[in-house]
Amino acid sequence: MDLKRLFSGTVAVSLLLAGCGEPGYPDHLHVQRIDQPDLKAMLITPESPDKVLPTVIVVGGSDGGLNSATTAAQAFAEQGVAALAVGYFGMPGLPETLNRIPLEYFDAALQYIDTSAQLSRNQCQKVAIIGSSRGAELALLLGANYADYGPVMAVSPSSHVWGAVQDSDAAAWTLNGQPLNYVPRHSQPDYSAKRFVGREYFKQDLQHPDALAARIAIDSIQTELLLFAGADDQLWPSAQMAKAIAAELKQTAPQSRVTSVIYPAAGHVITPGLPANLTEVALKGGQKLVLGGQPEANARAQQDILKRAVHAIKHPVCYDSNATFNRSKLDELDQFIKTTHTSSMVLMRSGEVVFEFGDIHQKHTIHSIRKAMLNSLYGIYVERGVIDLNATLTELGIDDITPLTATEKTATLRQLLQSRSGVYLPSAATSDGMLAAMPARGQFKPGEQYVYNNWDFNVAGAIFEKLTGESIYTAFQREIAKPLGMQDFAGNYTTIDNDTVLSDLQVDGFYQYEPEKSAFPAYHFRMSAYDMALYGQLYENGGVWHGQRILSRDWIEQSTTSYSVTNKYMDFGYGMLWNVINANDKRPDKAFFHTGVGIHMLGVYPASDLVFVHRVQTESDYEFDQQNLYNIIGRVFDALETAE
Repeated sequence: MDLKRLFSGTVAVSLLLAGCGEPGYPDHLHVQRIDQPDLKAMLITPESPDKVLPTVIVVGGSDGGLNSATTAAQAFAEQGVAALAVGYFGMPGLPETLNRIPLEYFDAALQYIDTSAQLSRNQCQKVAIIGSSRGAELALLLGANYADYGPVMAVSPSSHVWGAVQDSDAAAWTLNGQPLNYVPRHSQPDYSAKRFVGREYFKQDLQHPDALAARIAIDSIQTELLLFAGADDQLWPSAQMAKAIAAELKQTAPQSRVTSVIYPAAGHVITPGLPANLTEVALKGGQKLVLGGQPEANARAQQDILKRAVHAIKHPVCYDSNATFNRSKLDELDQFIKTTHTSSMVLMRSGEVVFEFGDIHQKHTIHSIRKAMLNSLYGIYVERGVIDLNATLTELGIDDITPLTATEKTATLRQLLQSRSGVYLPSAATSDGMLAAMPARGQFKPGEQYVYNNWDFNVAGAIFEKLTGESIYTAFQREIAKPLGMQDFAGNYTTIDNDTVLSDLQVDGFYQYEPEKSAFPAYHFRMSAYDMALYGQLYENGGVWHGQRILSRDWIEQSTTSYSVTNKYMDFGYGMLWNVINANDKRPDKAFFHTGVGIHMLGVYPASDLVFVHRVQTESDYEFDQQNLYNIIGRVFDALETAE
């Protein structure tokens, strides 16, 4: 064995697992090999029919292939976690060695998870990842360069990037086609030693001035970070590097974001599922590669790491780059709101209320935000194949008191949701503003022009009920309110007339018919600010709630893609039953919202992990200046952006 070739650039631990092979799996685990052109992986899951599982990507180290990754993945699957072990070299169709591995390769693993019915991103809209040794280095690099990963868990980690295996003058990783800086080998390892201990050589190289350029950008990791290392790791100084990472991150991030555990008598091999007795490996010629640790200590470390990692996967803590709100500025916001006639307001993050004003459990009409509520029901039933968005009004059997023309009947259900039907007829609950903006009948064909038109929205509600055979409110209670744990919405509804006093209503919804205008009623929702915030959080979570997928990510993306320009100056658009704040040079990430008369607002700001709900008591005489809403929103983001 050519030890010099083996250890050039880094220490390859392929020998460490050479005899493990691919194990057999117990009957209670489901194993699926994935052999796609852009992804070589093994998915190991517990048997759980029709259940969305918390998911983790597992990457091995210098052993290559899937040996150590699948062994660890099985340990996680035994704990109720779906584990996707990903190979990135040393397999057919992949690079032969750990040399110039593109970080973009792992996009395919994310895509596989995003398109799987059983796998899911977590409530932070990230996918957990765990790696050991060079795999830990990889996990940290992915976390530092992409927002898709979290929590990031590194076992026997490195604070720096190291070179390729078997080629000390080549990069191990690339990003956007460019090699990442790595620590050059300046030390002179004694590869002829009978017992090779690598730790001191790595320490020497870390002390060289040019190592600084290869430091992993830990402060770019905007998620929970778990670091595990053995104090007796003889392969490389993982405990020293873990401490350095934790110290750096704690300077700029909340203390709860980073967990660093150093196990006193443990060595390099402390990944859950791997043999705990691997303290050294015999090489050819009687030489030994020293890994360190004691079997008992390694086993204890593995058990503790598994427990901590599974908890982090199942109960992730969500963070963003702004960390928190400035409390004094929130106090100023509270004082300002008291002057505005706002009835209630909620700021929610990760399902938690971080600011509230007024009675956030008082139900009253949400007006046009009802359209955003219908969006989720459409998403669910489109996914189930009950609703076809390309069906035309003719195919759906839709006509009105004023008969539709043949051209109008070619409008599709999708165009109704986009408010681009080209049907300009009287409708229930139409405001003076809508009427003033209404084109002449026949001026635009279906799909040609966006016109915010209650005829489209009311008919969309009626079509939903026709195709599903039940009330919007009943479906919403079962499909949305109950799974989300809404506290104030029970699904009760009624029909109102001109004499109904809205403030006397106790129901959660009501139909408003205006038969002289249209056969189709408006479907109004009455909700509390708190329940509305939970609804926004569902979209913030990408459709997942406590590990269960309620809406598909694809539906949310479709719904919040702008199909029409509604405000060119502000770069706002309209999707499907949602207003869209488009991403541009001034704001790199999009957001979406809906407003209602008064002015009510539900806003979802994924980049800031923020759901915003503003309410006005419009069921009785009210007074609210719309300019104050802009002021409130500005103060919210001022408190967020200047957080300490």
